[in-house]
Amino acid sequence: MNRSALALVLVSLGLSTGCEDLQQLVPTVSFSHMQLDDLSFDAADVTFVFDVENPNPVDIGLASFDYDLGLAGTSLVSGQDADGFLLSAAGGSALELPAHLDYTDVWDSITATRGADFVPFNIQGAFGFDTPIGLVELPYDEGGDFPALRTPHFKPQKLRVSNVNLLRQEATVELDVDVDNAHASTLNFSNLHYNLKLANNAVGSGVIPSFDVNGATEQRIAIPFTVNLLTAGTTVVNAITRKDPLTAGLKIDADVAVPFLQRPLALSLDETGDITVQ
Repeated sequence: MNRSALALVLVSLGLSTGCEDLQQLVPTVSFSHMQLDDLSFDAADVTFVFDVENPNPVDIGLASFDYDLGLAGTSLVSGQDADGFLLSAAGGSALELPAHLDYTDVWDSITATRGADFVPFNIQGAFGFDTPIGLVELPYDEGGDFPALRTPHFKPQKLRVSNVNLLRQEATVELDVDVDNAHASTLNFSNLHYNLKLANNAVGSGVIPSFDVNGATEQRIAIPFTVNLLTAGTTVVNAITRKDPLTAGLKIDADVAVPFLQRPLALSLDETGDITVQ
């Protein structure tokens, strides 16, 4: 049956049975789930999946589709996208809405998420369908939980000098670094490779096998290394021997296990800060 013929049948049906019966021919939409496609400390790619049922014996095209996505009450992404979607005749179809979120922009906009692993999301808008009885718009307003993944920060604080060997021209030191974890869950850092610069001079590198940082805390770790006083530069040597302040640059590469995710995430950071020398 073609669409014109179906429309005539529907008109006749409406005259004999009333508008309530025609409503049974209107497609229905229900939110199915949010699919997490890709996630890093920088961005998230997700797909919002809707189940659409078409009770009509013909295919129906999607005439319009608008959406507004918000996290924790803050609107972040909105738009329109109805291109190429077709409801199968007398059956169900999945409508997928992909979204890309830059996490820097997200958490700059949203406050009060410290100590939370998830924040509520809300997605709302309307579907417009070209049905045999005309254009039908179906509003929707759905929500759920969204992973509140935030980048942990490494903040160089102070350099502790435990020994200076002038004969060997070496200094044994430890850099105290505060690691901030804004999640509710404990983060596990493994295979942490670090490279350290003092006053813009490369002075040390190494690997820390593993350590944990409890949720919603700032925890201090010590990074040990030996400074070669012959190659460290005058500023560094003076700071170590005279206890002058320094600028420290710390490059971090590590794997981070996040309990509310199924796989570890790669973390790469370059942190710079002024430190004291003790």
